[in-house]
Amino acid sequence: MDMNERYILDDQGNPVLEPDLIKWGKWFGTSYEQRKVGNTHFGPIHVSTVFLGQAHVSKELDNDDMMLYETMVFADNATLKRLSELAETDDRSIVMLFLNEIGKGLGNWGENWDIQKRYATKEEAIAGHKNMCTFIETCITKGLVEVTP
Repeated sequence: MDMNERYILDDQGNPVLEPDLIKWGKWFGTSYEQRKVGNTHFGPIHVSTVFLGQAHVSKELDNDDMMLYETMVFADNATLKRLSELAETDDRSIVMLFLNEIGKGLGNWGENWDIQKRYATKEEAIAGHKNMCTFIETCITKGLVEVTP
């Protein structure tokens, strides 16, 4: 698989290879609503799941599946770190300390946490979004993560 492969969604929502970069770019720029799988807020915590439009492979996670969908959690750094500490991971999870090593050489970036989860199919992405939201809601309900407006 070529890591530069680009995909669009057809009228039925199925990924279709799009070799024409200009056509792909025009579609991508106007297709957010079509690409959106889930968008949920828990106060300042935002969970977003989308069709990426480009193939991703997680070789570093021993996963050769073509990942076309992604859930990301957006929150302040302390909340992302706490959620990462509480999370269970699997081979499609990317819960990482982002830019820590790079940041050391580039200035005072410090620790920046990033929570992502990638999926091969829309069905997996829908289930993954729901699971991430259930996890975050449970953490909030049990008082394991503080949410302030």
